[in-house]
Amino acid sequence: MLKRDFIRNILLGVIALAVLLCLHFFVFSSYSVTENDANAYLKAGDLVVLNKNEAPNYKDFVVYKVGSKSYLGRVIGKERDSVTYMDDIFYLNNTVEDQSYLSSLKDAYAAADHQMSFTSDFTIQTITKDKYSQIPEDYYLILNDNRQNTKDSRTFGLIKKSQIRGVVSFKLLPLKDFGFIKTE
Repeated sequence: MLKRDFIRNILLGVIALAVLLCLHFFVFSSYSVTENDANAYLKAGDLVVLNKNEAPNYKDFVVYKVGSKSYLGRVIGKERDSVTYMDDIFYLNNTVEDQSYLSSLKDAYAAADHQMSFTSDFTIQTITKDKYSQIPEDYYLILNDNRQNTKDSRTFGLIKKSQIRGVVSFKLLPLKDFGFIKTE
């Protein structure tokens, strides 16, 4: 009786481990937020969960790869969107779009008495060197919330769907902030 229970428990443990490994490889992954990725919602050192099977939506945080390095940013434009940033005003499909999630970062930037705009002016044409006027299929425009860090679509160009490792959906650490990520 004891031997049978032991074998059953070992078998259940192996099955549970196999299921967890499959979830890790095919559905979920984790990412540790770096100092350059940090913003008003995600701090350096936070451990977040990425959903590999979720399609990114407007305002979602995503982790994407450029070369061998991973970056975290926010989707501000999807395929067929027209995007313009002028005089710190964001135009999505020729309509002014509120970006209230940037308020605290903009206020801190303005308090430091900077003379330049929080976000420098750009369009899809300037990012793609006049190749596109709208975001093409399977591409995204991704910016950092800290707009002074230009290691995003302004430097790398539009991000391909295949470069996106996953949508940030859940914060694991620190435990006091454990829970789902809000995108606004």
